[in-house]
Amino acid sequence: MARIGICRRTTEKRARTVAKSGGAIATKKASPRPAPVKTYRPTGGSFVGVDIGTHAVKLVEVTGSGTNLKVTGLARERTPEGLVVQGVIQDPKSMGQFIKQMIAKSGIRSRKAVVAVGGTAGMVVRVVEVPKMSTGELADTMKWQIEQYIPFAASDVEMAYQKIDDPAADADPDAQMEVLIAVAQRDMVSGHLEALKLAGLEVVTVDVEPLAIGRALLDLSKTGLKAKTTVVINIGASGTEVGIYRDGVLRFPRTIPLGGEAFTRAVADKLSLSLEAAEDEKVERGEVLLDLVEQAQEDMFGSSGDAADNGISSPWDVDISAPLPPSLFGDSAPAAPVEAAPDEEVNPFAVTPEPMVEVPSAPEAVALTSSEQRVRDVFMALLPVLGEFTMELRRSVDYFRSKYPTETVDHLLLCGGGANLRGFDAYLEKEIGLPASVADTFGSINVTAKSVTGAQRTALSSAFAVAMGLASRDAVIGS
Repeated sequence: MARIGICRRTTEKRARTVAKSGGAIATKKASPRPAPVKTYRPTGGSFVGVDIGTHAVKLVEVTGSGTNLKVTGLARERTPEGLVVQGVIQDPKSMGQFIKQMIAKSGIRSRKAVVAVGGTAGMVVRVVEVPKMSTGELADTMKWQIEQYIPFAASDVEMAYQKIDDPAADADPDAQMEVLIAVAQRDMVSGHLEALKLAGLEVVTVDVEPLAIGRALLDLSKTGLKAKTTVVINIGASGTEVGIYRDGVLRFPRTIPLGGEAFTRAVADKLSLSLEAAEDEKVERGEVLLDLVEQAQEDMFGSSGDAADNGISSPWDVDISAPLPPSLFGDSAPAAPVEAAPDEEVNPFAVTPEPMVEVPSAPEAVALTSSEQRVRDVFMALLPVLGEFTMELRRSVDYFRSKYPTETVDHLLLCGGGANLRGFDAYLEKEIGLPASVADTFGSINVTAKSVTGAQRTALSSAFAVAMGLASRDAVIGS
């Protein structure tokens, strides 16, 4: 049985194989004498990373390690409708045939595969705190207390865990220790294994998406992000995985139940389009127009207003799809009352006429082309979802800051198919107040794959983060 791998470079640097026996999680008992730590080294072989998503299936073939690491194969195809639901493969046989065709078309030659499982329905990745204990005691704790950490029955799951090394906490006798756990329902894992077997692939490891992403975007990066505290935002079709990494180690994973499909539905509803047509509009004309965002906020709070000053947690708590028109007359002083003539009877019900006020002529509006207007219409459809997404992301960052008050969050890094929305990184940078950028998965890697053009590779680079991290597992942490 392939294991769910949550092994990363830590001081102890060891992986665990967790098997199931009679409905209970079986682990090796602690030896009276410390067992020698096994050394893991890259083999330099070829591996295929398989990322099976609701919207698309991505394959990356990687060969070598270190400075000789190169991408020798790439493939991406849209997932057949209904074949994957919340991370669960509905028909492994059809998926296996689909992946087999992708392999043949792309020229991928390796048959050793690393696959990821994900989705909110049957997968949990989280960091938990437990009292300091020995390796054997931790195994027992995970065995008997896992149910309190997962939303489904623990009787039929695959689980792996790894202590997170933290020198400061280890030196503090009163501090808890943190453990990264990954728990997947066995049916989900079995579906992936069966599909890949039918595709002619040998699965060497079942990994989890947040760790694969950290490997691709931090471990292999030459930009220095690994040494910082980085918020990686993986925007998928049905949801978004937020992972906050400190020194390359995952410290806080969270799932936001908003992804590319929510943006597509918003466009479909606002513009009265089918989902397929709305997806095309989003891809072709989707763009975050920062000047319109600022105008919407000014319409609600005034040019110098602030959401916090009005007792509102975010400007997105208010519907801004139909901003109020500006006042034509400004804040003119009221007209002075008109005194009645001495011989004239005063009518108490008379209405005092307003004096004529000369209205300044508004600057002539710049006429938009039909294409520009369509871009604006698509953006206004996306705006409410963008606001909700921003609130959820801000909550994640704020929670991390409250939990680790001495830590500084340095950067937002976007990846996944949804990261290709033009202007999304600049928008989040402004709203969250942190530098933001779209990940370039292949920026530090030699790509020799001939199945995609250079332009296609650049356009889809951020979407291959998970698959790249899976394929490079051997190169980064060894086998």
